[in-house]
Amino acid sequence: GSGIAIPGQQGSILDDVENWSFWSAPHTSSGEEIRSPDGRQFVQARAFITSTEVFAYGRLNSLSIEFSPLLADPVVAEVALLDEPQPEDGVVEVPLGEPVNLTYDVRADFTSNAQVGFNAIRLRTPEAVEFQRFEMGEPLAGVEPDSFVVNDGSLVVFFPSNPVQPATNTPLRLTFGTRVFNFTTEFEGEVFQIGGENLPQSIDGGDATPLVSTNDLRVFAPLHRLEVLSDLELNSQVVTPNGDGMHDGLLLSYTLHGVSSADVEAGVYDLAGRLVRRLVSELQGEGRYTERWDGQTQGRQVPPGTYLVRVAVKTDLGTFEKIRTIAIAY
Repeated sequence: GSGIAIPGQQGSILDDVENWSFWSAPHTSSGEEIRSPDGRQFVQARAFITSTEVFAYGRLNSLSIEFSPLLADPVVAEVALLDEPQPEDGVVEVPLGEPVNLTYDVRADFTSNAQVGFNAIRLRTPEAVEFQRFEMGEPLAGVEPDSFVVNDGSLVVFFPSNPVQPATNTPLRLTFGTRVFNFTTEFEGEVFQIGGENLPQSIDGGDATPLVSTNDLRVFAPLHRLEVLSDLELNSQVVTPNGDGMHDGLLLSYTLHGVSSADVEAGVYDLAGRLVRRLVSELQGEGRYTERWDGQTQGRQVPPGTYLVRVAVKTDLGTFEKIRTIAIAY
């Protein structure tokens, strides 16, 4: 039953996942929030200094980490489809690029008198969401938030009139509509005090309510349905750039899925395949994009006729492209 120790042989190394989280994503600039779980007693940091110059070197002069007491312990949440709160195996599956309505249930516990609670919540979202409803209590009941802000990558809801505190520890739910563009999307969140001295506290995935069975902040899209480039849409098949305010320009929209950085080329071509106007030539990540063409090339109106609109995305799996036809008329 006992093994034989061989000089110089190294045993297997296992991660202490019970007491330590995995290394966070890299922090590349000063002042970033630490992307690791809150409420831990110890923190490790490691630095990598790289240079494109052969004879250059780097030096780390100082490292400081700001921390503050917890607002609650813990704060957990779980996300689910509005019409499927208890999916099979607890996994939330959503279609890529299509609108879905999600619920985000949050529950906080308090283990110390020093934990003061919170009156605002911020979610990181894949796009600007459609905020639908805010609920609190057991059972849940609609509550009018004091205010909310929707940005391209976040939803922030303020509720100082109904704060979550040790004496009034009520669960809450956000309901919103959105789309996802990757096969795994985590709806990270944090709670905070408006104007408070404490730092925001991150929300962990967990059992926030018996009404939902996911215990997770992630939603998934089936891999077999992952399409890198989808939904190339034009606002009109006919463009009449004559200055009358009707169809003077072309708006084209497209969606990228499952890519963090890919070479994207978009342009207008004639029927012989010659480039008429380049609209995009840059690295883009997952999301929804819209570009505009005014019907000109090199400052002049193009001749009337039929043209091709092409969007191409270069990835390690190959090039994905879509082509649409438009007509220019005067």
